[in-house]
Amino acid sequence: MGASTCGSCHPSQFESQARSGHATTLHRASDHPLADRFVPDQPLRRPPGYQFRYRQVEDQVVVQAEDSEYIMELPLEWAFGAGNHGVTFVSRLNRQSYLEHAFSYYSAAGSLDVTTGHESIRPETLLQAMGLRYTIRGPGNPISNCFECHSTGPLSYSLKQEVEVKEPGVRCESCHGPGGSHLDAISTGNVALARSEISNPVRLPADELLQFCGDCHRDPHGGSNEFDFEVAWNVRHQPPYLRQSRCFQGSGNRLTCFTCHDPHEPVRRNEPDYYRGACLTCHGSEVIVPAAICEASRPSDCTDCHMPTVAVNSNLKFKNHWIGIYSGEESLKPSR
Repeated sequence: MGASTCGSCHPSQFESQARSGHATTLHRASDHPLADRFVPDQPLRRPPGYQFRYRQVEDQVVVQAEDSEYIMELPLEWAFGAGNHGVTFVSRLNRQSYLEHAFSYYSAAGSLDVTTGHESIRPETLLQAMGLRYTIRGPGNPISNCFECHSTGPLSYSLKQEVEVKEPGVRCESCHGPGGSHLDAISTGNVALARSEISNPVRLPADELLQFCGDCHRDPHGGSNEFDFEVAWNVRHQPPYLRQSRCFQGSGNRLTCFTCHDPHEPVRRNEPDYYRGACLTCHGSEVIVPAAICEASRPSDCTDCHMPTVAVNSNLKFKNHWIGIYSGEESLKPSR
């Protein structure tokens, strides 16, 4: 149905969720709210001898890459990411593949830099220098996986095999499921049927809800590949880390993603009192009380100590969701 249809009956949730990172996680690059920052003033370079120039051509940003022999040009077609951390660009190459561009926009720096994960690649051709090639569909890790998690509704494909999304961003029906039957029941006044015809993840037990969120944010059990908690880049995958936490394991299904994050709101950033309140829903009880050192620090920021910030590189930082007690400079695994 689309989020606007849902919003006709649920206006407050619609208006709030529309401002969230989920809702704004996919745009046509030219439509992104940060689009005016995607054209650096100076050429960018990538070893051993590749140069990139960005320019605005009508309503598109075009990147031109060159080496000593060749020149290649591609528009920035899709922009993945709301821009809270960064924005990565994806463009169609041909009927079989899309390209993840070698340079992304990073909000902390306010500029473009090498896309995280591309730093260790030493390209041998101009096409390799422009980015990583992904098949459109099929086994492995096709680009369709990225579009599925960053949009709402089933994907379709044009005759030219261009990916077509029903609704950019993660909107209402990504979490609540298709709403047509729900709306039909409402139109007949059958409220009981209407409630049964829509999903509500808040009713799921903690393990199932973690798996539900993990469908996009990473399988909490690690998926088909062994999950390496020693790699800082993996900290961006919250479900596996939360699942390791004693808080999660001992909460009796009380601690879920929704304990701290209202899915209908933007993420609360730099609000320690808000997160302290979430922690105190358990740790404020007589059974599980905060440690004396926590009580001595007022106002305390629980997440600053128990969910340390991990710097992936000079451009990206993420909160570690493995809640625990960290010693010294350690930020990847708690001591207990």
